[in-house]
Amino acid sequence: MVNSLLLVDDEPNVSKSLSRLLRRDQYEIYTANSAEEALDILERHTIKVVIADQRMPHMTGSQLLARVKNQYPETLRIIISGYSDFEAISEAINEGEIYRFLSKPWNSKILRSDVRDAFQTQALRQHNRQLSQLFDSTIEAIVLTDPKGIIEAVNPAFSQLSKFASEDVLDLPLRRFFVSPSDEPLEENLLTEQAGKEWHGELICKKNGGGELPVWLSFMKITGPSEEPHYAALFIDITEQKRKEARIEYQAYHDELTGLPNRRLFSNHLELALHQRERHKHKSGVLFLDLDRFKTINDTLGHEVGDELLKAVAVRLLTVVRKCETLARFGGDEFVLLLPVLRNIQECEAVAQKIIDCMREPFNCSGNTVYISTSIGISLQLNDAQDTQTLMRHADSAMYRAKALGGNNFQFFDKASNTKLKKLLQTENALHKSIENDEFIPFFQPQVDPQTGLICSCEALVRWQHPEKGIISPGSFIDVAEYTGLILPIGRRVLQQACEQLAYWQYQRNLSCNLSVNLSALQFNDANLLDDIRQLVVTYQLDPQWLELEVTESVLLTDIDSSIRILSTLRDMGLRIALDDFGTGYSSLSYLKQLPVDTLKIDQSFVRELPDDRKSCVITHSMLKMAKELGLSVVAEGVETKAQLDFLRRGGCDLIQGYLFSPPIASESFIGLVLKHCCSEE
Repeated sequence: MVNSLLLVDDEPNVSKSLSRLLRRDQYEIYTANSAEEALDILERHTIKVVIADQRMPHMTGSQLLARVKNQYPETLRIIISGYSDFEAISEAINEGEIYRFLSKPWNSKILRSDVRDAFQTQALRQHNRQLSQLFDSTIEAIVLTDPKGIIEAVNPAFSQLSKFASEDVLDLPLRRFFVSPSDEPLEENLLTEQAGKEWHGELICKKNGGGELPVWLSFMKITGPSEEPHYAALFIDITEQKRKEARIEYQAYHDELTGLPNRRLFSNHLELALHQRERHKHKSGVLFLDLDRFKTINDTLGHEVGDELLKAVAVRLLTVVRKCETLARFGGDEFVLLLPVLRNIQECEAVAQKIIDCMREPFNCSGNTVYISTSIGISLQLNDAQDTQTLMRHADSAMYRAKALGGNNFQFFDKASNTKLKKLLQTENALHKSIENDEFIPFFQPQVDPQTGLICSCEALVRWQHPEKGIISPGSFIDVAEYTGLILPIGRRVLQQACEQLAYWQYQRNLSCNLSVNLSALQFNDANLLDDIRQLVVTYQLDPQWLELEVTESVLLTDIDSSIRILSTLRDMGLRIALDDFGTGYSSLSYLKQLPVDTLKIDQSFVRELPDDRKSCVITHSMLKMAKELGLSVVAEGVETKAQLDFLRRGGCDLIQGYLFSPPIASESFIGLVLKHCCSEE
């Protein structure tokens, strides 16, 4: 800010002389010939320093500066006069109305120095006033200490938070008012001169009257002109933040409706129980509960009654659960009970029977008498090989068997009678052998230009070439492959064969056709994916623009930032990216603008209802229009009728895929089909 100076003298020559002298120091100078004129200037301008002559008619210099002090206290006041007037102005000096007395005639060098000092003093005073206002008005509590951590000053915010008056804490050690959150004594070097330059952390502030307050405290060294440093402690109340954190943590581990532990907390307890079993060699059990006919109650009496019933069931179940056991709600009408320590199987049976018995009495929900029973599946950890997922899967399977037997009973998991699990294990074993025997091959489903009828692209779809059963579609094995992780080697092999076929079509058969290959979730998140694709492109000398990789939006949205990096790298390599099953995910539109994709594949769930279902028509039309605006190609999957084809053609869909044109077929059959539709280049 400009240093503004006001010179007041009834002799203009004096003001001019002072102006010439002081203008060298770059001041913004105002002059007044009388006290009245000076007051007018002060009213219109911000003046930092006033120099007034003592002898002026109507109002002396000291009288003027007395008024300036009252009206403009931040303005520094200097009087200039002969020594004969000193007695007349001494009273004003003593009362603080005048900062300095300058004598006439003046020494130019000394006068310039005195004026510079005056501006520095004015700036310092203003700075101190600002700091004092900040110290007093900030909502952050501030404590100033001496080099030994003894309190010298506190601001009003400290007293408001701690309920200690400033006089109650002065000259006391700062450490006396704080403890660590774990009630342990503070480290000896904390909040003392040995604390270093700066420290930040959570502490407990002791309140007057015995209360405590969680605070976030910053402790720092203040260095100044003195040899010994002082210290400042600044802290804020984090009670509300701690309350929110506790609430968030509670919600993360508990069911919102019943207040019971949720799946996440139950899994933690189960893992701990299994770990302790390895050490102590005791049995553990899991009971999976499902309420019988709950859907009927929900549909008949409404969801509000259903929710009330679930809360009442939780309360009643807790009456038969011991402290060491964990009862959780997994969602819907599913409850799970962990028995971490079992002496024998009979003990587990007794608990299950208690649960069934406690459900016999009816529940009263919003004036409705409701009878409900439960089916219970029990799995026991009988050996160290059983993990949490296996135990839960076995308990779930046993529960379904209890339901199949009419409900209101409990069943232990029986591997021999669990045909579903047995079939899963058989399929898993067969998949391992088929991978070793290289039995997985790609079939190719054409993608047709609806305007010309030409085959311009195709999608590679995995098939299991079983030595005894022949060609097996993925519907019978893909879920098991994904569940067991075997989809990763299968997907790698299919991708390698697809690239080999693409090279064969282009270099041996002179066939120009884009090829799309699906990536499973495991493949997409595989650390070797990018290197594998680079190697395939080099090995088969592929032009990357002919290869398109398809990924479902549910896979991408698991970690959107990582997905964008991977997709961007693939596109930088020259490959195209297709977003498969578009429209079935929960965040398609919000993330579409971020994802580096070239093609949208409209899921067949929308295409299936065309053109009869109005909602499907509107949604599909909107997707086609949006894709066009975004510069994306669109492939419609599952096209099976001419009416669907006509609707999509009119909507400007780029490619059509479905049984209307061809099912997925082997490579040589696909080549013949392409040649038949005149899409090859001689």
